[in-house]
Amino acid sequence: MCQVPRVIVQNVETDSADVRGQLDRILASYAEIDRRFDQVGGLGSVVSLYEQIRRELARVSYDELDRMTHEIKGIIDALLKLDYELRRVSNLKVAFDAGVTGAGSTG
Repeated sequence: MCQVPRVIVQNVETDSADVRGQLDRILASYAEIDRRFDQVGGLGSVVSLYEQIRRELARVSYDELDRMTHEIKGIIDALLKLDYELRRVSNLKVAFDAGVTGAGSTG
């Protein structure tokens, strides 16, 4: 009798044909993923870009981002206060202009 060689994978006996089938599926899946990234140079290019972005982001601290965010919020608060004050001035101007126009027309 001819016996099919067996390969032990993670403590499970598997026929070499099963291993070959699994390998084929893995390689086909990898090829499909790589094909999806063809427009940017393939999976290797995407991984390289990921590493580059990771290195660059490491150069920016959370403290720096928090400080800038706090400053931006301060500026927004100041601008909102200015906007509020300008609206009050505008409302007063409308009220005074209406009073002047009303007083002049009744007179």
